[in-house]
Amino acid sequence: MSTNTINTAIPDLSDPATFVPGVPHEALDAIREMPGLYWQPAAMGTLNGGFWCVTRHEEIIEIEKDPATFSVQWGPFYPALDEPSPFFEGHIMYSDPPLHSRLRRAAARSFGPRVVANFDHWVREIVVEVLDDIVARGEVDWVADVAALVPSRVVARVMGVPREDRQQIVDMANDVFSAVVKPDSGAALMEVVPNIYAFMEKLRLAKLRDPQDDMATVLAQCVERGELSQPECLHFMEILLVAGFETTHTLIGQSMRLVLENPEIAATVDKSLDTVGSKAVVEEFLRYVTPAMNMARTVTRDVEFRGVQMRKGDLVQLFFTAANRDPAVFTEPHRFDPARPSNDHMAFGNGAHHCIGNALARLEVRILFEEIHKRGITLRLNGEPKRGWSTFINQLFELPVTVAQGPISGPDNT
Repeated sequence: MSTNTINTAIPDLSDPATFVPGVPHEALDAIREMPGLYWQPAAMGTLNGGFWCVTRHEEIIEIEKDPATFSVQWGPFYPALDEPSPFFEGHIMYSDPPLHSRLRRAAARSFGPRVVANFDHWVREIVVEVLDDIVARGEVDWVADVAALVPSRVVARVMGVPREDRQQIVDMANDVFSAVVKPDSGAALMEVVPNIYAFMEKLRLAKLRDPQDDMATVLAQCVERGELSQPECLHFMEILLVAGFETTHTLIGQSMRLVLENPEIAATVDKSLDTVGSKAVVEEFLRYVTPAMNMARTVTRDVEFRGVQMRKGDLVQLFFTAANRDPAVFTEPHRFDPARPSNDHMAFGNGAHHCIGNALARLEVRILFEEIHKRGITLRLNGEPKRGWSTFINQLFELPVTVAQGPISGPDNT
């Protein structure tokens, strides 16, 4: 198989500006159809001047099964670190097995599907509270007033963050995702993470003094039992905050944008909630939106992969958003269809680093659409949506809407 380099028809996938108009699905489709892998030159953020674009579903699975060759120690996203950082030692997102396996086991039992199923009643209370507020106001920014509030309040509840500190969760998560897209992401992260870790240490000590039925208490007690070190605990608390907020935040924002801008999708969602159910609708939103568009791995040794010679230090971008529209796996991949007989998407990653909080994110979005549908809330666009500036997250910054009672619909529906 051949190696593909600069193609004038392919936009610069290392440039956040490429993603501002929308996810470049046509370009990713073209890359997937090329033989071999596409090499994207990059002026910064890599060791060898660019990254390999992996767009096929089966190839991502293969890479994720070999962490010894494709490591996260240089960072799980682009731009990558120049070298593994001592600061991130023991951070689950920067760790390969077997360390990663130990870290995941220490807290995974508190985030399994059976545990999360018991969260339904209070997650629903949070959703209803938020929806009551936007109905009363009539005109809101869906991103700020719903997509940010629901996950921040849920994460605060899961972790045991006091109510008065909810806004800090939003602010800290936004600070992290602003840092990771900067040219010198390592330095930018080091400017914002000390405040997050100071907040988490304060929370950890509070939970030791006054244990509660929450995730911060579980993690604090893991330290006391010697299952986690104090730095490992703080790393875990930080990633719960950031990942627990951002994936759901993006999914809620972009899902509603699809409904509001596309009458066909609006009608499909409305019908599907009554036929195939909310779980299937959420799975299709996850596939179609893919909040984290990609993750990165660094090659640890010279290796041949699918006929392509990779060098030690090469960065590999796993484009989940492309894999989720791979025609080898999904029939009519660019069609929104909750009634798909199977939906083996990668919206939460794949392999050992499959998102530990996926069940909670699914629950939040499922309940949100159930309540909108049940309560007959109608949303309409009230201005121009504003996309984010990221090669990593399928961000939506603003979605102005009007809110009223009635069936959910797109802009041209009656």
